[in-house]
Amino acid sequence: MTRAGRLSVLAVAGLVAALPACVSLKRTPEARFFVLRTLAEPSAAESGASRALVGLLPVALPGYLERPQLITWVAPGELRVDEYLRWAEPLDAGLSRTLAANLEVLLPESRVIRSPWPASASTRLRCRVRVDLQRFGPQATGEVVLEGRWALLPADGERPIVARPVGLKRGPLGPAAPGGGADAVAGVEAMSELVADLARDIAAAIRALPSGLDESG
Repeated sequence: MTRAGRLSVLAVAGLVAALPACVSLKRTPEARFFVLRTLAEPSAAESGASRALVGLLPVALPGYLERPQLITWVAPGELRVDEYLRWAEPLDAGLSRTLAANLEVLLPESRVIRSPWPASASTRLRCRVRVDLQRFGPQATGEVVLEGRWALLPADGERPIVARPVGLKRGPLGPAAPGGGADAVAGVEAMSELVADLARDIAAAIRALPSGLDESG
């Protein structure tokens, strides 16, 4: 092999050796984490002993929303799962947390407790709240929707005192982000607002209940 040939081989070898170093410098996208916000901080003006109890059952979600990633509808029957946009807590837990906090703000005369609660509290419940959602999140149109059903149940039994469908929306939020759907920050904020809207509907129904309902069970 000539001297020129040896130099060419060494140059190629040097380039190959440098490739891993170049690849290692490439930054992968960093995950972003989101939480639903509450309407306001719960009021502590009244003591828990003097307030009626409202029990919040676990919020039911369809299976495709039971994942850590944010979900965006990009077309009828088609979803986008973004690996780098994630919930900082399970979505059902976040919904229960924010809904309970919002209800406490809207019902200062009541104390909202989340399931599971002590057996001793069951006899003092004014009602139980059940929420079943079928759709929750940004749509391809830029709107954010919350759809499903909610019901008020007595302290015992499964026959609803009040049962209503829910279909709430916010937006459109503006230009869609690449890949479809609304901007993640605006989308999560709209989802928080929808939970507050849902709490307003439920709180109004609880305030309209007969005053002796909690005593009669």
